[in-house]
Amino acid sequence: MLGVFERTFNLVKTALKLRSYKHSLLASNIANVDTPGYRRKDISFEKVIQSYLSERGGLKTTHPQHLKGFRKSLKELIKTYEEESLGTPNNVNLEEELVQLTENQMLYEATLQALSKELERLREAITEGGR
Repeated sequence: MLGVFERTFNLVKTALKLRSYKHSLLASNIANVDTPGYRRKDISFEKVIQSYLSERGGLKTTHPQHLKGFRKSLKELIKTYEEESLGTPNNVNLEEELVQLTENQMLYEATLQALSKELERLREAITEGGR
């Protein structure tokens, strides 16, 4: 894709996907706060992204039918680290979920700002500083 910038863009894309998925889990927890027997769901963003980064050395494929080697897809990593049920039924604390949702939203927006800055740097490199 873009050589030097490809790694950054892939990391940002992955981070945005994870933040979006975490947002949907937190929203589901909030929606089910009064549902009898519901157990909260969550993922550890840090564990998933760390695992994703450590598996970067997988095989590169050029065709959809190629074997992927040892690298797991993002969905597989999420499934590995997704904590299906945490604690006992009806363990959703509305205030805690709202705090986590707000924090996740702020981190999502910060990631978007980082992407915007990276695109700005790329544009400046392409236009040789605006000359």
